Amino acid sequence: MLLKTIVVLLLIANIIALGTAFYAMMHDMGEEKVSRTARFLTVRVSLAALLLIVVVYGLYTGQLGIAAPWHPTLS
Repeated sequence: MLLKTIVVLLLIANIIALGTAFYAMMHDMGEEKVSRTARFLTVRVSLAALLLIVVVYGLYTGQLGIAAPWHPTLS
C-alpha cells in the first residue's frame, strides 16, 4: 500500500512540475533567461525517472501487479 501511495504522489508531483515549467515558459516569454524553464523540466524528468524506478521495483518485488484484462496470466 505504501508503494502505491508513493507512485501516486510521484505522478502528482510530475504533473505539478510540468505545469510549473509551462507557467515559467509562458511568463518568461521574450526574455533571455530560459534557465528557469530548463530547471523545472529537469526536475520533471528526474521525477519521471524516479517514478519509473519505483514502478520497476514494485513489479520486481511483487508489491505491484499487472491487472489488465488482456494480460495472458489472468485468463
